[in-house]
Amino acid sequence: MAGFSYSPPAMAKIAAIGLFLLISLAMGLSPAQAADRGERVVIIDEAGRSVSLPAEIKRIVPLGGALRFVTYLQALDLVVGVEDLEKKPLDPGRIYGLAVAAKVKNLPVIGEGGPGGKLPDFEQIIALHPDLIVAVGLDRSHVDTIQEKTGIPVFFLNSAAMTSLDLKKTRESLTLLGRVLGRAERAAALVSFIDGLEQDLQRRSVSGAERPGVYVGAISYRGKHGITSTEAHYAPLTWMNGHNVADAIAQPGHVFIDQEKLLLWNPDVIVLDAGGMDKVREDYQKNPAFYEMLKAVKGGRVWVMPPYNSYHTNIETALANAYFLGKILTPETFADIDPGTKADAIFEFFDGVKAYGHLQQARYGYGQVVFDAAGVSVH
Repeated sequence: MAGFSYSPPAMAKIAAIGLFLLISLAMGLSPAQAADRGERVVIIDEAGRSVSLPAEIKRIVPLGGALRFVTYLQALDLVVGVEDLEKKPLDPGRIYGLAVAAKVKNLPVIGEGGPGGKLPDFEQIIALHPDLIVAVGLDRSHVDTIQEKTGIPVFFLNSAAMTSLDLKKTRESLTLLGRVLGRAERAAALVSFIDGLEQDLQRRSVSGAERPGVYVGAISYRGKHGITSTEAHYAPLTWMNGHNVADAIAQPGHVFIDQEKLLLWNPDVIVLDAGGMDKVREDYQKNPAFYEMLKAVKGGRVWVMPPYNSYHTNIETALANAYFLGKILTPETFADIDPGTKADAIFEFFDGVKAYGHLQQARYGYGQVVFDAAGVSVH
C-alpha cells in the first residue's frame, strides 16, 4: 500500500537514513528540525516505488496534471515550474486553472505537457533545483526515466484512481500527497468535505423502480466526441444511485457505442457533456431522424452539464455534476439544491474560486437541450 515507510530499504545508505530518522523521531525532533539537519524520509508512492526525499519539501515541479492536486492541497507556493499547457488559454473544464492563472504566468516552463505523457525538459527541471517532482498521468517507465535523468525524486500519484473516480482511492491519494507536501491538515479537510458530499448524495438518492433510465453521452475522453461516447458506471450518476443504461456493458469505463444500441436502450433521460455539444449539433443536422426516435428527445428530457475530464479528472466538477443529476432525476429529494450555487460552493472549497459563472460564459453550464427545426439549443 502506498504511504510513508520507515522500514529499511535494500540499499544500505537509505537504510541508514531511515534508521537515523527513526532515532530523530524517538528523540522528539519535529519534521522542521529534521529538515534543518538535512534529513530525508522514504516514501512508497502509488506505483509502489520507494522514494527518498527531503523531510521538508520547499520546491516542487508538477507534471501530467499534478498541478490540479497541488491546488486542491493549497500548495501553490511550492511550485517553481510548470508545463506549457498550464499557461495556455484556459479550457473551461479545468476549474483549477482559474486559481493558478496569476501564479503560473510568471513561472518557467519545464516541458510541453498535455495528454499522452510527454516527457519534460530534463535540463529545465534541473536548473530549477526542485526538492521533488510530482507526477500524475504518466507511464511508470516515464516516471523512472525522469527520476534517473534529473536525479530528483519523483512522487507518482495514481491518476487511475482519479480517472475511475473511486472516492476511497481519491481520499487515500490526497492524504498521501498532503503528507508529502506538508499539507496534511488541508488533506484531512478535503477528505472530510468529500465524505460529507458522498453521504449527502446517498441520503438523497432514490432506489428501485422509481429511478428513470439515464444515458450520459458526448463524454469527453482524450478529445471531444458525439452522442455515442458514453461511460459504464459513470461515477457522478453512481454516487446518487442513478440508473445508467450503459451499465449493461460488462466493462466499466469509457466506450463508444453504435447508434442502434442507444435506440435499443431508449433511455428516459439523456444527459450530454457540454464539451461534445458541437459534435451533437453537427450530427443532428446530418441525421435528425435518429434523434427524433429517442424517447428522451421527444419528451424534452435531454440535459447538458460540464465535462469533468480535462487534462485528467477534475474531482470538484464531477461532484457538482452529481448534484445536478440529482436535481433533474429526483427533484423532490434535491428540492433545496440550486445546481449552480452548489457547484460554486464545491469549486470554492477545492480551488478557492467561484467558477460557475465562468462555465456559463463558456457555454459549459447546466441546462436543458432542445432539438427542433432550428437545430440544437440549450436553455
